[in-house]
Amino acid sequence: MKLGFYAVLGKRDYLNLNNKKVGIWELTEYQPTGWLCSLFIKPEVIPQNCPIIHDCGAFGYRDQDYPTINSQYVDAQWAANRYRERSREGDTVVAPDNLLLGNINWRRQYNLEQAQIFIRIAQEKLPDRKPLATIHGLSIQEKIEYGIKLYQLGYKRLGIGGLAQQASHYSTNLYIIKAIIQAIHSFEKTVHFHVFGLCSPQYAKAFFEMGISFDGSTHARETFSSNTLLFNNGENLLRYPIHQAPKCSCRVCAIASGTAKSAIAFDGALPIAQGAVPFGNIAQRLGTRIARKHNINSQLIENRTSSIIRLAHNLNSLLRTYHHIKKPETLYLVAGCGKQSKQRTAAKDVYCSHHFQVCRQYAEAQGKWYILSPLHKVLKPEQVISPYDKSPNSLSLKERQLWAQQVASHIMETTNPNVEIIFLTGKLYRQQVIPILQTHNYTTRTPMEGLGIGQQIKWLLNQLSTPKQLALKL
Repeated sequence: MKLGFYAVLGKRDYLNLNNKKVGIWELTEYQPTGWLCSLFIKPEVIPQNCPIIHDCGAFGYRDQDYPTINSQYVDAQWAANRYRERSREGDTVVAPDNLLLGNINWRRQYNLEQAQIFIRIAQEKLPDRKPLATIHGLSIQEKIEYGIKLYQLGYKRLGIGGLAQQASHYSTNLYIIKAIIQAIHSFEKTVHFHVFGLCSPQYAKAFFEMGISFDGSTHARETFSSNTLLFNNGENLLRYPIHQAPKCSCRVCAIASGTAKSAIAFDGALPIAQGAVPFGNIAQRLGTRIARKHNINSQLIENRTSSIIRLAHNLNSLLRTYHHIKKPETLYLVAGCGKQSKQRTAAKDVYCSHHFQVCRQYAEAQGKWYILSPLHKVLKPEQVISPYDKSPNSLSLKERQLWAQQVASHIMETTNPNVEIIFLTGKLYRQQVIPILQTHNYTTRTPMEGLGIGQQIKWLLNQLSTPKQLALKL
């Protein structure tokens, strides 16, 4: 189970565009470590190709005398069957449990019985999934004793729940978490811990240092309960009422500020406008007539689209904050493509197209960067080469596969999995490299995924201009 933040996915955290469900993870520039998806979520909207925690959804039935989902009694057997239908190899599956509210003694007994049954069923029917049981208790001592019981049942992944309702008690919660971890680690150091429902930057910073995973739904709560927008300010989050929100240049805002035509025609190519604008009435911008023309339910837009875009913006701001807190070392990869000079020179000067030079300028401003070449594989910017005539399109499928393996091998030989690999490249330069890196636990990011060449240049120029604008304001 990977360390880091797992974003809680809501039942309808997607847009319906052109009869296609576009999840919020397709809109954000930054990605969480994975997602927490409860049994209330429909399987078809669960993100693919990323770590998933499949949760029983105890918060959703917390007020029921007996836990049910869609009139089905939630127990270990029922949950295991649902997990088998919707999970993949390597996913984490959570034993059914209940928050300690109401009839507390019955819920205590239910939690322990379901944990006992679930670990046996998971080992038999879900051998390639990772079972996790959640620690509950009304005191530190009860939590520790229950955690030890779960460990003795065979759980090597333990969740810590019941702390979100006292989230403002930061020091107390951290003391409880550390006490539980210390007690269990006295038996075995390799037990993994996950904290449910605490994800503020203050908690995130502590959890990153402790080496544990955590989840939360702050982005959704701020969107639907407070109707506010979150903005990243270093390690802090700033909150603005929607009518007072400043302009923003994040990727989600760029999508929202695109033209009505390109916003409707979303097919994986994300639209981007000349400049970002404050959030407004998306339905009004698109127009009912245009919505009907493109087979989009205008009522749906009026009710949901603007909220989902705000949700994605808030998640992106939260993830940007975590990224700043972690301060990972980064390596930027730029595609060696386009027009070339006619003389032998440093690789960074051989490629002279406007697109390459803007990518180069952005990568240099960020830190370490390499150039991906169809001929040379991986080039350091200062490495001297001669101009050549070769592109990814000229390679056969087998040649591209070999090229991708050689590129990934070079990156893994010169970096470690703690380095985040950021691709400023076209699809052919990354589509076979990224899976290899991810298999070896590298984190990859493609901030301009889905954008055309012109849109990429606009995005890069906008990012390069942001620091200058901030300096002028100061």
